[in-house]
Amino acid sequence: MSRPTAGPGSGRGGPTARGPSPGRDADRGGPLLEFAAFFPILLLTAVVAIEAFLAFVAAERLESAARAGARVAGAEQLPGAEAAALEALPSWLDDATVTSGTNDSEGFYVEVSHPLPIVFSSSGLDLTLTRRVDMPNV
Repeated sequence: MSRPTAGPGSGRGGPTARGPSPGRDADRGGPLLEFAAFFPILLLTAVVAIEAFLAFVAAERLESAARAGARVAGAEQLPGAEAAALEALPSWLDDATVTSGTNDSEGFYVEVSHPLPIVFSSSGLDLTLTRRVDMPNV
């Protein structure tokens, strides 16, 4: 005894004479539309994360350069403090402004400033990062 096989039009397995089943292809393109809707939000989030990362890295590098300049100022009494701070900066922060002098406690300070490094400069932000390190007179 043989079993009957499912053929076209029997309702089992495969498209019928009426065409493909409506449940399967009704949402063809829905995932693409969802991706297209969320992609700008995802892109904006990634850009903001990169900008924030670069701002924190720049602030840390400016602080490190100010500390290096203050150490030299404490050891050599200001000559060479600004040069040491500039030398401690990475090349992408070469145009930083370095100032040094004496502070109120007759010690020394080194201040390093640089405009906020913005990759996408169309935002119109005009912020400056400044780090100052004071070295006491010992």
